[in-house]
Amino acid sequence: MYPLGMTRSLAVAAGLVALAAPASASAASLTVVPQKRCYSSGESVNLIGTGFSPLGSASVSRDGSLLSALTTDANGAFNGILTVGQTSGKRTKTYTAVDDAASTITASTQITVSAVRVDLSPANGAPGRRMSIKASGFATGKTLWAHITKGKSKRTIKIGSLSGACGRLKTRRRLLPRNAAVGVHTVQFDTFRRYDRRQPVSYRYAIDVTRG
Repeated sequence: MYPLGMTRSLAVAAGLVALAAPASASAASLTVVPQKRCYSSGESVNLIGTGFSPLGSASVSRDGSLLSALTTDANGAFNGILTVGQTSGKRTKTYTAVDDAASTITASTQITVSAVRVDLSPANGAPGRRMSIKASGFATGKTLWAHITKGKSKRTIKIGSLSGACGRLKTRRRLLPRNAAVGVHTVQFDTFRRYDRRQPVSYRYAIDVTRG
C-alpha cells in the first residue's frame, strides 16, 4: 500500500493599475471587458470608464473601499486592469468610479467573483484509486484539466466539463497510477490544456507517495 498525504494552496491577488485607452461618451459609464456572469478569483479584466473629465482622474472603489485613482485621457476615458479576488464562496461586488474634479460625475458596475477551489477525497490511501473531485470557481474555461508533475515528469488528465456561470464540476477520476513513484507529486487544476505553473486561476495539491 502507498499512503498519501495531501496539502493544498491557493494564491489570490487583487489590484488595479492604469492603462491608456481612447474612448468617448456623452454620459459617464463603467463597464467590464470581457463581460461574463461570473469571474474566477485571480482573473484579470479591463475596467473601462467613459464620460469623465478630460485629462483628469477618477477614483475607483469596491463596495465603498478606495482602490485607486485612474488618469483619464483627452476624451475623459480610462482603462484599468483589475485583478479580482475572493477567498471563499461567491460574492457580487459593486465597483464605482467618481470624477475627482466633479463628484457628481459617477458610474458603477457589478462583478460576481467566485473563489477557486478543488476538494479531493478520500485524503489517504493507495495510489491508483479513483478519487472524488469537487471543483468550483473555474470561470475561465469549459473544461477542467489536471496537470501532474514530479521532477521533470509531467502528464495532463482531462477531468471533465464544467457547468454553470462560475464553473462547477463533480466527478471521480484516477489521478495517480498504482505504481506511482515515491515522492511528492504536484497536481495543478485549471481550465487550460497546456500546463503553465504560473497560471493565476488554478488550484494545487501536493500528494506525497511513501512506502509503508
